[in-house]
Amino acid sequence: MHHKAERKDGMRNDRRRARTRAALLRAGRRLLAQRDVGALSIDEIVAAADVAKGSFYNHFPDKDGFAREIGAHVRHQAEQAVVEANDGIGDPAMRLARALCVFIRFAIEHPDSAQVLWRLNSGATLADAPVNRRLKEDLVRAHRTKEFAGLDVETGVLTVMGTVVISMRHVLDERVRTDPRRIAARMATGMLRALGVEARRARSVAARSAEELLAKARTRPEAPAGTVR
Repeated sequence: MHHKAERKDGMRNDRRRARTRAALLRAGRRLLAQRDVGALSIDEIVAAADVAKGSFYNHFPDKDGFAREIGAHVRHQAEQAVVEANDGIGDPAMRLARALCVFIRFAIEHPDSAQVLWRLNSGATLADAPVNRRLKEDLVRAHRTKEFAGLDVETGVLTVMGTVVISMRHVLDERVRTDPRRIAARMATGMLRALGVEARRARSVAARSAEELLAKARTRPEAPAGTVR
């Protein structure tokens, strides 16, 4: 009987810890979408999460560790969405166009996470950065087949990453009224053309990708931090 009570207490404490951690991560994501971690105080974070200040240090060593965990989560969330969208797709041009469309959809459906994604991943412009592993593989493969003849791999990474970031920021601008599918199709066409893809093929691949991946995109609340949709 005593052991059962102890197990119940332990399970109750575990659930409480999980709720506290999730509340801190949700609050941190909202705050980091608005400003850099250096401009935040732990007092602000715990107040936004509605938890005691001591609770923060039960889960995270400091603000930087806290921000790294949030950044890693949203990066994984976006990367997983790209992996799922490109499952079974072998054509590098199609993979890149679809990846761009996924990031645009991610910005529409998860605006806070999108803001955090580029705010906390400053090393993403490096060709050898872990976040760019699949992108680099696609660019290397396309160069070998001579499809992307316009740019070297490093410049290709910068071109793709720049296109992704500016496209995400553009669709998040409340003043923009252009259909996201049109934005995606145009930006993907420009990106592929810069990489050396022939014009007609670039337009066809971009249009198909935008229609398949953005036709059902909807604005919706963020998922709880720690939950991957």
